[in-house]
Amino acid sequence: MVCPSKKRPYLSKEEAEEALIQHHIQFHHREGQGPLNVYECEYCGSWHFTSKGPISGVLTSDTARRRIQKERIAMDWERKLK
Repeated sequence: MVCPSKKRPYLSKEEAEEALIQHHIQFHHREGQGPLNVYECEYCGSWHFTSKGPISGVLTSDTARRRIQKERIAMDWERKLK
Protein backbone atom coordinates (compact mmCIF):
# COMPACT_ATOMS: atom_id res chain seq x y z
CA MET A 1 0.00 0.00 0.00
CA VAL A 2 1.22 3.49 -0.85
CA CYS A 3 0.65 6.09 1.85
CA PRO A 4 -0.24 9.69 0.97
CA SER A 5 2.58 10.73 3.34
CA LYS A 6 5.10 9.09 0.94
CA LYS A 7 6.77 7.51 3.99
CA ARG A 8 7.83 3.89 4.00
CA PRO A 9 5.11 1.75 5.59
CA TYR A 10 5.74 -0.97 8.17
CA LEU A 11 3.05 -3.54 8.92
CA SER A 12 3.45 -3.59 12.69
CA LYS A 13 4.87 -1.49 15.49
CA GLU A 14 7.48 -4.18 16.18
CA GLU A 15 8.60 -4.21 12.55
CA ALA A 16 8.86 -0.41 12.55
CA GLU A 17 10.85 -0.39 15.80
CA GLU A 18 13.31 -2.96 14.45
CA ALA A 19 13.69 -0.87 11.28
CA LEU A 20 14.26 2.21 13.47
CA ILE A 21 17.14 0.46 15.23
CA GLN A 22 18.58 -0.69 11.90
CA HIS A 23 18.32 2.88 10.58
CA HIS A 24 20.33 4.16 13.53
CA ILE A 25 22.94 1.47 12.99
CA GLN A 26 23.31 2.12 9.29
CA PHE A 27 23.29 5.92 9.29
CA HIS A 28 25.21 6.62 12.54
CA HIS A 29 22.68 9.14 13.87
CA ARG A 30 23.83 11.07 16.89
CA GLU A 31 21.71 10.92 20.01
CA GLY A 32 18.49 12.88 19.52
CA GLN A 33 18.91 13.07 15.73
CA GLY A 34 17.39 11.15 12.85
CA PRO A 35 14.10 9.34 13.27
CA LEU A 36 13.27 9.15 16.97
CA ASN A 37 10.12 7.09 17.19
CA VAL A 38 7.37 5.31 15.26
CA TYR A 39 3.67 6.05 14.94
CA GLU A 40 0.58 4.48 13.43
CA CYS A 41 -0.56 6.46 10.40
CA GLU A 42 -4.13 7.70 10.42
CA TYR A 43 -4.27 7.53 6.62
CA CYS A 44 -2.96 4.08 5.76
CA GLY A 45 -2.91 2.26 9.11
CA SER A 46 0.77 1.34 8.69
CA TRP A 47 3.60 2.43 10.95
CA HIS A 48 6.14 5.13 10.00
CA PHE A 49 9.19 6.86 11.48
CA THR A 50 8.94 10.31 13.01
CA SER A 51 11.60 12.77 14.10
CA LYS A 52 9.14 14.66 16.29
CA GLY A 53 8.10 13.97 19.85
CA PRO A 54 9.81 11.86 22.48
CA ILE A 55 12.59 9.39 21.76
CA SER A 56 11.36 5.81 21.62
CA GLY A 57 12.11 3.61 24.58
CA VAL A 58 13.38 1.11 22.02
CA LEU A 59 16.28 3.45 21.23
CA THR A 60 17.01 4.49 24.80
CA SER A 61 17.17 1.05 26.37
CA ASP A 62 20.62 -0.15 27.42
CA THR A 63 20.16 -3.29 25.34
CA ALA A 64 19.44 -1.30 22.16
CA ARG A 65 22.29 1.14 22.79
CA ARG A 66 24.77 -1.73 23.15
CA ARG A 67 23.37 -3.47 20.08
CA ILE A 68 23.56 -0.31 17.98
CA GLN A 69 27.15 0.29 19.05
CA LYS A 70 28.23 -3.32 18.39
CA GLU A 71 26.53 -3.53 15.01
CA ARG A 72 27.97 -0.17 13.93
CA ILE A 73 31.47 -1.42 14.72
CA ALA A 74 30.81 -4.64 12.82
CA MET A 75 29.44 -2.73 9.83
CA ASP A 76 32.44 -0.39 9.83
CA TRP A 77 34.83 -3.36 9.81
CA GLU A 78 32.90 -5.01 6.97
CA ARG A 79 33.28 -1.82 4.92
CA LYS A 80 37.01 -1.60 5.68
CA LEU A 81 37.64 -5.21 4.73
CA LYS A 82 35.88 -5.08 1.37
